[in-house]
Amino acid sequence: MRIPLGETLTSLLGMGPMPFTKIVRCHELVGEAWRIGRDRPAGEWTHSEDSLRRTAERRADTWAKAEVVATIEPTVATINGLHAEARFIDHQLAALRERRYVGPHGESYTTAEAHGRHAEWSALVEEQEQAGSRAHRRVSPGVKKLLLGLLALDVIVLTFLMAKFLNVDLRRALQSADSVLRAVTALLFGILGTVGVALTMKLFGRRHRAYRAAHGGWDFTGGGSPKGGTRTLVAELLLCGLLALALGVAMAWRLVLDGPADDRFLTAVMAALFALVIGAVAYLSYQSEFADGSTTTEAIDVLAPQLHGTHRTEEALRAKREILLRQTARLVGQLLRDSARLRAEANRRVAESPHDKAIRYARSVHQYCGYGSTLPAPRLSLDDLDLALAQATSWADPGPEQAATRDEDVQGNQDDDGLAVVA
Repeated sequence: MRIPLGETLTSLLGMGPMPFTKIVRCHELVGEAWRIGRDRPAGEWTHSEDSLRRTAERRADTWAKAEVVATIEPTVATINGLHAEARFIDHQLAALRERRYVGPHGESYTTAEAHGRHAEWSALVEEQEQAGSRAHRRVSPGVKKLLLGLLALDVIVLTFLMAKFLNVDLRRALQSADSVLRAVTALLFGILGTVGVALTMKLFGRRHRAYRAAHGGWDFTGGGSPKGGTRTLVAELLLCGLLALALGVAMAWRLVLDGPADDRFLTAVMAALFALVIGAVAYLSYQSEFADGSTTTEAIDVLAPQLHGTHRTEEALRAKREILLRQTARLVGQLLRDSARLRAEANRRVAESPHDKAIRYARSVHQYCGYGSTLPAPRLSLDDLDLALAQATSWADPGPEQAATRDEDVQGNQDDDGLAVVA
């Protein structure tokens, strides 16, 4: 059967059924089919049909490549950057697991050793406290702040004492260079005396933690202390007492000398009061260190800040890694949607092209199969798109190293939900 003349005329007027630009090709396709002289399966092409379809497929391929460059590749580059950041965080987490820790006596611990020692010491403190021991009790921060205030007052008192000792008239201290020098000397001696006594008391208090008994006081029995340790403790306690006593007596004697001669009782009371204040400040300085835990809590204090710092850093890195992987998963989902849209549009451009319309019309004429007959699927070359998708999905999925990192994270922290990404 030939193409009706009327359909050719209406197609020339742009009214169909043949595409206006493919009227000649439609006649060519019908003529080719008559020359072949037999029916063919719908999945086979004639030479002219294949040439016509190839033209549409090349145009669709060109459009698809341009779309891949414009929309797909920027997303793939972003995913690649996020993946690189996640990999860098993986290396940082691995480095944290290989970190070395410094013990209370300068020991070098691995991460496992540090956690083991910290857990061992913490369990020991908890066990002894449950048994009624007070050796590990700590001094509250409020008491330490109060002690700093008392030390500030003690500086004023001791400066006044040194001013009297050096015959400094505080009302005329700035009238001559000698008076200024004496006043500055009194202030320096007051500061150095207070700080020196406080530091000395703190030093002895820190040393005597090793002799702290279960009841919270000193252990004079020698249990658990080195040979001769009790004698050292007694000698150092006597030295601390003599130091505080000497400072208090010096303050009291200065007040006795400068006090009013007609009221010796008031002078004696004030001297005793100031001596008591000096002794109390020295005692509090000592107790702020001696009563602040034990040698075990001191060892815990060395490791705990390092472990807490590592934990905070690790948690921050895990949170950042989780954000990066979630962003990657979102972009991969967007990439899959864009690629599906791109494939559908490329196929539509072929299926709705004038070339396919001409082939379907010609087949409806010479094969009596109707205009809506199904043609073979377009043969598109989307290698660039397939490569981009393969790279993006491989970056999003956790590899062996990332899976190992995730397993270690879950074992180290059972509360962690994991960092796997579902693309």
